[in-house]
Amino acid sequence: MMQHLDMALLSAFVERWQPDTNTFHMPFGEISILLHDVHHILRIPVDGQLMGDEASQDTLKSDMGGLVRLSVDAQVGGKWKSKWYDNGAMHAEGLLVRGGELKIKEMEVQCYLFVLLGSTLFVDKSRDRLRPAINLFLKDHRRLADYAWGAGALAYLYRQLGVATRAGSKGLCGCLTLLQAWIYEYFPLFRPSQLPQSPDAPRASSWISPRLPGGDEARQRLVRYRQLLDELSADDVTWTPYGRDGHTDIPRSLYTGPIRFSDIAEGYDPSRCLRQFGYRQIIPAAMTVPHDQYRPASGSSYIVFWDPWVNQLWDNVAARRLELDFASRPCEQPSEIVEEYVDWFLTRSHPRITHPTDGEPQPRPLLVHQVSYDFLLLFQI
Repeated sequence: MMQHLDMALLSAFVERWQPDTNTFHMPFGEISILLHDVHHILRIPVDGQLMGDEASQDTLKSDMGGLVRLSVDAQVGGKWKSKWYDNGAMHAEGLLVRGGELKIKEMEVQCYLFVLLGSTLFVDKSRDRLRPAINLFLKDHRRLADYAWGAGALAYLYRQLGVATRAGSKGLCGCLTLLQAWIYEYFPLFRPSQLPQSPDAPRASSWISPRLPGGDEARQRLVRYRQLLDELSADDVTWTPYGRDGHTDIPRSLYTGPIRFSDIAEGYDPSRCLRQFGYRQIIPAAMTVPHDQYRPASGSSYIVFWDPWVNQLWDNVAARRLELDFASRPCEQPSEIVEEYVDWFLTRSHPRITHPTDGEPQPRPLLVHQVSYDFLLLFQI
């Protein structure tokens, strides 16, 4: 999964992530990954039951033992020298092998789905271990299709982006395929070549992402990406990459409130990104905020507390739906904003990363030719 990722590009966007609003702060305002983006890019359900089930660490560990029918404090064995359960996470490859050894079809499927989801949508920084909370949503096979997997994956990615903004944090996890494909959709400057595919296929699988070198070359790319992003204007963004009506079949994308994956809850507010719906951007109202939070800029701790009642907001989608025509009006130009938006935004953000004295002035970026979206296709997660 990792070979196609341009970590320098992802890092350049992480630097612009604002965890208070769950949006990227760019020179021209806010933009974010929304639920209709998840639908089009990954083709997984973004509506359904909220993924809000939680369990204590002791319960999760006990569940892992029941899944593999072994003591999870023991070593995996074979070529692996580590324990089944270590640092609150489960050994991925061992679990996949163990699922086949059990000779129980239902358990084999559960182990396979556990590994699949833990290596695509809910990736851990360790890369070879799985978050046991994933299993909470796999115990009853009859309910698998009921969950809003896309909303859960987005909540998890929002949280990992927030964690990555802390000075003491190392690395980035979550569904990075989603993040990188989203960048390609909205920012033509960074797009690689594409393959044609069926309109119903996940758009992520159309991008032919080259394998890029790391080390010094990656650091040089990061510097260049920072400069390019600082020079971008709103007119350089493809605000509605799926068409002006790309959100209309995904009414959940207009929901306002927290989205969840197990004990992770993150705010979601489409009113901050109206241009992504083809509407003029206004000054947004205040977001629904956590009851309390602890995420110091220079530490690795990242704790967010929400009141229990917020879980009810997801089920009340009619009352929590943003009414676009009431809030604003359709754009005449894709990047349209109300006159006072820029002044409002600049008093609340630091939209440029590169100091004006860093390096030589960079020319305006040349954007690649816009590819027809009638033939877009994407890469497998």
